Amino acid sequence: MYSIRDRLLWTFCIALLLAGVAATYMTFISARGEVDRFLDTELQQIALSLSAHTDGTLPDVKPSGSDEQHIVIQLLDTVSGQTHLSSGLPSPFPVTDIEGFANIRHEGQTWRIFALKTVHNISIITAQPVDVRVKLAFTSALHILQPLVLLLPFLVVAVWLLVGQGLASLNRTAKIVSTRSSTSLEPLPVKGLPVEVKQLVLALNDLLAKLEQSLEAQKRFASDAAHELRTPLTALKLQVQLAERAKTEESRQKAFGRLHAGIDRATGLVQQLLVIARLDPDAHKKPFVSVKLDEVIGAVADELTVLAQQKNITLETATEAVVVAGMEDALKLLITNLTDNAIRYTQPDGRIRLSVKREQNDAVIEVSDNGPGIAPEERERVFDRFYRALGTKAQGHGLGLAIVKRIVEIHHGSIVIDDGLNGKGTTMRIRLPLLTQ
Repeated sequence: MYSIRDRLLWTFCIALLLAGVAATYMTFISARGEVDRFLDTELQQIALSLSAHTDGTLPDVKPSGSDEQHIVIQLLDTVSGQTHLSSGLPSPFPVTDIEGFANIRHEGQTWRIFALKTVHNISIITAQPVDVRVKLAFTSALHILQPLVLLLPFLVVAVWLLVGQGLASLNRTAKIVSTRSSTSLEPLPVKGLPVEVKQLVLALNDLLAKLEQSLEAQKRFASDAAHELRTPLTALKLQVQLAERAKTEESRQKAFGRLHAGIDRATGLVQQLLVIARLDPDAHKKPFVSVKLDEVIGAVADELTVLAQQKNITLETATEAVVVAGMEDALKLLITNLTDNAIRYTQPDGRIRLSVKREQNDAVIEVSDNGPGIAPEERERVFDRFYRALGTKAQGHGLGLAIVKRIVEIHHGSIVIDDGLNGKGTTMRIRLPLLTQ
C-alpha cells in the first residue's frame, strides 16, 4: 500500500532534481560562453597592447590578468629565434602559422591561445589553460544557483504541507464513510471539496443511490413475493387436509386434482418470481447481441399457435427485417408474455396479430387483439407487480406485464397500451432503438 502524499512528494522531488540538473547544465553552458567571450577579449587586448609597444626588440612580458586567470605570454623573434616567456609557461609553444584564436594541446593540457605577428617579425602568443575557464564558468554557475539550492528544503516542506492540506478533504470523507452503518445510504456531503475529490464523491453518491434503489426493490420484491406465496401455500395446505379427510375414493381424487392444480399455479408463480429476480440484478451484466426481431416473432408464433388453436383464435404475423441490440432470450420472453396474455384474455374465435416494423430510428413491436381490452384508467397500473385488473377471469399472477416492462427498460425502450384491432381489444406497442452499425 502506498501513500498519495509520499508519491506526490517523491514525484515532485525527482522532477525538481531533474529540473535542477537541467538548470545547472544550462547555467554552466551560459556562464562558459560568457567567460570565453570575456577572456578571449582579454587575450586579444594583451596581444594588441604588446604589439603596440614592440619596436623590433623583445620586451619583458608580464600578463595583465590576475593570477586566477593563469594567462601566459610568449614572444618569439622569427628572425633570430629568440624567445621570451612569462612565468607559468614551462616551455615555449611550438612554432605555427596560426593567427587569431585557436585551441592547442601543449604540455599535456589544452590551451586557448591568441596569436599575432607584428611588422617587426615578432610573434606574440597570449594563452590560457582551458581548465581554468571551465573552473571559472562552474564557479559562476554555482553563484547563480546558490539561492535556488538554499530554497530547495523550503520548497519540499511547502509541497508536503500543501499536499496534506489537499488530502485533508479525502480524510474527512473517509471518516464520514467509516462511521456510517451498513443501512445508511444517504449521499455524502460535497460542499467545500476540491474538484478532483468532488468528482469521486459524486460518483460514490451515484453508486449509493443505485444501491438504495436496488435494496428498496429487493425489499419490495421480498414483501410482495411473501404476500403472494402465502395464499397458494395456504390453499395447498387446505387441499392436503381435505384429501386426508376424504371418506371416499372419488372425493379423495377430486382433492388430489385440486391439489395438483394448486401446485401448478404455485410453480408458475415461483417461475415468474425467479424471472424477475434474475432480470433485476443481472440485467446490465449480460452483453447485448444482434437480435432479428422478425425471426423472434416467427418463433413465438410457431410455439403458441397450438395454444391459440385450442380457443379457435387466429394468430397472424406481419413482420419486416428489423435488427436491434439486446438479449435474445429476454426479448423472446417479452413477446411470449404479451402473446400469452392476448390468448388468455381474448374470447374464442378471436384474432391476434404480431407485427414488427421500422419507424425512423426505432423498431416498433405490436401485439394486438380484439379481446375485452384494458380500461384507460388501468393501463398504467397493469405493469405493477402482482396487479390484476378488476373483473379478470383468466388465471394469472399479475407478473407477466411487470416482466415485460422490466425487459423494455433494460433495452432502453418504451411501452404504451392502445386500442386493439378495429378499435376493440388491446395493442401493446413497444419501441426499441435500432441496431446502429
